[in-house]
Amino acid sequence: MPSELFDPVLELAFTVAQKGNKKKPRVAPPQRLVPMLRFTRMPARARQTIHDVLDTEPEFRARVLEAADERSVGRVGMAFLERNDGWEELIARFVEVADEPILDRTGDTRKLEHRLGVAERSVARLEAELEAAQAEAAEWKERAIRAESSAGADADEFERLRNEAEQRSEERQRAVAELKQTELVMARHVMERKLVERQLADMTAAQLSTVADGGAISDREVRERSDRLRGMVTALSAEVAELRERATPTRTTVDRRTPMPLPPGMHDDSDEALDYLLRIPGMLVMVDGYNVTRTNHDDWPLEEQREWLAQGLRSLAARTAADFDVVFDGADVGVAASGGRDRGVTIRFSPEGVEADDVIIDGVGRIASDRPVLVVSSDRRVRDGARLGGANTASSEQLLHALG
Repeated sequence: MPSELFDPVLELAFTVAQKGNKKKPRVAPPQRLVPMLRFTRMPARARQTIHDVLDTEPEFRARVLEAADERSVGRVGMAFLERNDGWEELIARFVEVADEPILDRTGDTRKLEHRLGVAERSVARLEAELEAAQAEAAEWKERAIRAESSAGADADEFERLRNEAEQRSEERQRAVAELKQTELVMARHVMERKLVERQLADMTAAQLSTVADGGAISDREVRERSDRLRGMVTALSAEVAELRERATPTRTTVDRRTPMPLPPGMHDDSDEALDYLLRIPGMLVMVDGYNVTRTNHDDWPLEEQREWLAQGLRSLAARTAADFDVVFDGADVGVAASGGRDRGVTIRFSPEGVEADDVIIDGVGRIASDRPVLVVSSDRRVRDGARLGGANTASSEQLLHALG
């Protein structure tokens, strides 16, 4: 027979079965309990049966658990219903103490002392377990604090790198604007030089014509005009040379490109990482064309593959800050192919005898080191070559997910 500690939960189970049996619609009780439900109160001989039903029928046990709490059925009853880790050991401890024989009328103090000792040892064991649990909780709390502090430091470093990248992008834009202005000035001076040279040629032709017509121009006048025009040509030539030198980038040690950092906790093979990289100002995305299209559409004609990818990338370019440079194998086209640029997407074909992989790997090294670059391919050689050039990488699958 079960310990008396089970009585509250057994009585609750009897009540739940009775009420369910009387409900409309009826909630059928376990079959073994049906014969005893005609009684108003739980029969004493039904204790074992109800205990066995609760132990072996999870659905009925769950119904009883919904109506139970620790105040109504005690810790033993709740442990028996919930069955969390260690429930059997917990019940055994309580039963061990509760089922000790009650003292007889003569008063056996030794039995009392034994029961008290058992209880004290149980309490001491539980207190030790509680203390260990509290210590473990404190340790985990301290770890959480340290982790939070470390995450804060990582976030500060990420913010610093992001600001530095934005600053470099702004400096590059200013340098490009200055270069264009210099080119305009240089072009104007080249035109002025050509004009002076034409005037000198016209003057010489006029002199020859005058002589042929019998006229005369003094040598002194000719020398003065020639010297004046040659001086103007020399001055303009020197100014053009100076402007050309200013417009030509100085060959100095170039900073090596490094991949753009991702926010803490973000993995580079995730869809979130690709979305983040595409929104970085100035990002150039080099796409291994057929490596992407053949991942999902290998059975399509090549022309349809190229058009599908170009349309998808134009839509993606409109939603992000990125420029796309797509390279296809020229050998796979079968005809002389020409690319083009449309709405942020450039389409190129590799030269005859050259794979698109090599064009992409070589292209990474030709891009200014202060411009962020992302290479999209699932080809290991392309990805390794891109990483050596300091570019971020993403797989074809990640781009396909972004295209939708």
